[in-house]
This record gives sequence, structure tokens and C-alpha cells, in this order.
Amino acid sequence: MSALDRQQLRIYLSDHLAGASAGAARVRRMAHAYRDTPLGPELAELAESIPAERDWLERSMREWGLPPSRAKQLATTIGERLGRLKPNGRVLNPAPMTALLELELMRSAVLGKRGVWETLAVHAADLGLDPARAAELIAAADEQITTLSRLGDRARQQAFRAGGGRG
Repeated sequence: MSALDRQQLRIYLSDHLAGASAGAARVRRMAHAYRDTPLGPELAELAESIPAERDWLERSMREWGLPPSRAKQLATTIGERLGRLKPNGRVLNPAPMTALLELELMRSAVLGKRGVWETLAVHAADLGLDPARAAELIAAADEQITTLSRLGDRARQQAFRAGGGRG
């Protein structure tokens, strides 16, 4: 096997770290926004685990000598905040479909995150990563996808009903 192209790996991981930063911010905001709804408890759990994994990725990148791109982090943070401004047909309160859209977005993000864990599993030996850790991260992503799918199903039931609620 040839040596890793560390520059390409750094770019790839920086892209995923930037996405993970946006996802962590989004899920924290969702946990707060929906804390008093049936979605709240599970979103609160996700709001702890997703940022912790993001932090692990950043620490690991530094340990592997692959410093993250600050420009990508900044651009993604700005993009995530701008994404909150999209019109939803309501002036002050979120539309009932907002929870569904956010849950679908987070599910897509976690599917992408699962991909980076799979990539790390493939290159674990080259990075000095315990393969068991990569397997744990993949399993955690699978659990998060299941949770987000379940929450999405719940939100889908309410999103388009007249007088629908927030989850």
C-alpha cells in the first residue's frame, strides 16, 4: 500500500470538520428550540454526543499533524447562521415543518459523518488509530441516524396538519 497523501487527507478531514462544526451548532440550537416538545429529550442527547465527536475529530487531526483549516471553519459557521434566516412562511414563530426540515438536514449530515468514520477505519493503521475506536464512531453514527429518523417520523406526522405543533 502506498503512503497516505497527507495533504489530501487534511483537506478531506477539514471539510468534514467544518461540516461537523455546523452540525454541532445546529443540533445545539435545535435542542434548545425544541426542549419543551416531545423531540426535546432525544435532541438534548444528540446535542451532547455530536459536538463531542466533532471535538474528537479536531483533536485527532492535530495529533496526526493535519491541522484544520480555520478558513473553512469560519465559512461554515457563517453559512450555518445564514441558513437560519430562510423564510418559512411565518414572521415570529417557526413553521411546523421547520422541525422536519432541520431533522432531515441533521440526518443527512450524520450520514456524511458516518462516511468520514468509515474512511478513518480504512486508514486506521496509517494514522495510529485504534480500529475499535473507528468502529465505535460508526456505531454511534448509526444510532444517531436511527434517532433522527424516528424524530423525523414524529415531526412528519405534525408538519403539515392544520394547526400543527412543533414536534
